[in-house]
Amino acid sequence: MAGTEREPAYAEATRALARDPKRAHALRIADVALTCCGYVVYPALLAYLAIFQRWLMPACIIIPALCFGFITLLRMAVSEERPYEKGLPNVLEKDTHGKSFPSRHVASMFAIASSWLLVSEPVGLALCIAGCAMGIIRVLGGAHYPRDVIAGAIFAFAFCAIGYAIAYAL
Repeated sequence: MAGTEREPAYAEATRALARDPKRAHALRIADVALTCCGYVVYPALLAYLAIFQRWLMPACIIIPALCFGFITLLRMAVSEERPYEKGLPNVLEKDTHGKSFPSRHVASMFAIASSWLLVSEPVGLALCIAGCAMGIIRVLGGAHYPRDVIAGAIFAFAFCAIGYAIAYAL
């Protein structure tokens, strides 16, 4: 239509998901499952380190915690509205206002993945893939814009890479 702007493809997909209760429910389950994955694999990493590589444990606690803290402060400072606050359906049924940029869920998954990459490349890479899937789910669910999840992933990965490089240098 002349004079109207076409919605991005992700917005069209979000609206389609919102109209399909079964797919919307599946998206919510996938979001919860991936979030729970982080709650399981991070303590598993710390347990592994406590047994096999105790010297890495302080860095693998401090660096992800600092990353999480910086992401939280950045989100509060920017306080960007979420897509569902601007008219997209809220498929994930969130009620948070603002704090969309960057995605803390995705940043956390990439911080955990970065930590796992130190001890197991296959697990770390699998978690990077899980982080990408989480980002897609968060966008399709109406909780974040693509830039939010991309920024969260890049920030966490870069922050942790620099942090671990410094920790290894010490």
